[in-house]
Amino acid sequence: MTTAQVLEPAQHSGAIPGRDRPLKVALVNAADRGGGAEASTLSLHRALLSLGHESHVFVGTKLTDDDSVHEIRRFRCFPGVLRGARLLEEKLGWQYLYHPWFRRLDRLLPPGIDVVHFQTLWSGKLGYADVGALPRLSRLFPTLMTLRDLWMLTGHCGYPALGCERWKTGCGQCPDLALAPAIPRDGTRFNWNRKRRAMARSNIRVTTVSHWLADRVRECPIFAGKAIHAVHNGIDELHFHPRPRAEMRRKLGLPEDAFIVLLAGQSVEGTSHGRGAVDYALEALNSCGVNPFVLAIGRSAARFIERWSGKGLAVPFLNDPSALAEHYAASDVTLVASLWETFGRIPAEAQMCGIPVAGFATGGIPEIVVHHETGLIAERLNAPALGAALRTLCEQPELRWRMGTDGAKRAAAMFSNATIAQTFIGHYGEVVAERRAAKSGA
Repeated sequence: MTTAQVLEPAQHSGAIPGRDRPLKVALVNAADRGGGAEASTLSLHRALLSLGHESHVFVGTKLTDDDSVHEIRRFRCFPGVLRGARLLEEKLGWQYLYHPWFRRLDRLLPPGIDVVHFQTLWSGKLGYADVGALPRLSRLFPTLMTLRDLWMLTGHCGYPALGCERWKTGCGQCPDLALAPAIPRDGTRFNWNRKRRAMARSNIRVTTVSHWLADRVRECPIFAGKAIHAVHNGIDELHFHPRPRAEMRRKLGLPEDAFIVLLAGQSVEGTSHGRGAVDYALEALNSCGVNPFVLAIGRSAARFIERWSGKGLAVPFLNDPSALAEHYAASDVTLVASLWETFGRIPAEAQMCGIPVAGFATGGIPEIVVHHETGLIAERLNAPALGAALRTLCEQPELRWRMGTDGAKRAAAMFSNATIAQTFIGHYGEVVAERRAAKSGA
């Protein structure tokens, strides 16, 4: 294993980063392409760069050709140690027990980093990160952690089974080990306690992507004594903005006079065993009584359209954000039948494009969509009510237009990349100042 000097946070003769000079930030995430966490991390990265700061992204798996994104390099460790850790994970259900390259992340960072900002720390069966590294890394660098799901609150899963609140008392006797990221044995109590010990020994400022999630975090003993700050995800306004609907329909070959309902994310892919978001979305569409044209976007879009009895179009997963925004702009309504949404990136993107939303009142969605102002919200799991919302929006085009216009204004003010980046810059400056004050008082 190649030795390297441990890098300390930047010291700049009293200059305050973010105020007196540009910041140097390291953003750490599972990957640089995939879902909302990846999109939000890269949005923040680009916004920081556009504001004149220096930003570097470190990921467990690199999937793009972006030169400013760096894959966390795996290196050789002591023979048998990694194999032994994997054996314990398999036999006991202990999760992400040992990742030596993550524990030595400081060796990969460029010199003079002011702040390390952790995003999603879990990834698939093997993972890339190790919560046992957090105490040491947070001693070396002023540190933030953004929570986008409940994984740091639980013994293994990102989104607990409906009604499960074992994460409030230490997990154990898990009702569903197959929930992602799955584990083969019930090691949930050990995993939960390991997270609690790690956070108790870490100096980390915690942010969440919604006030709803912040409230859940405050209920979890893992984060006892930690201040929790809600900062919404940023949406790139260069891509997501209103466009002429008729023009977008002609460009995409969509029917000009149809009532088009767009679905993406959980509403197309589904994330639950048994009756999930896809089933509720289909029931809402079938019960609305207005014969909508369904525009389904995602890897499972073709399967969704096969199950839909009416007219529609399946669009494969879109990596190009501008192309996705054009599809939003071509629609009349975005339908969100998610059972879990800690933030609600799809409704936020839709509103940035001037499209009203019909969705369930779940998680952070009521923060993103204001009922009767920027969309219509139905009781969670009440598909007929969601169908009625679609019917209302179909039959009242003036209401649809008003909600779309108001939603675009509100979303641009709340979720634009620049707005969210400036909020994080404020947090970065505060954690750096707190660290300096602690050192000077020591």
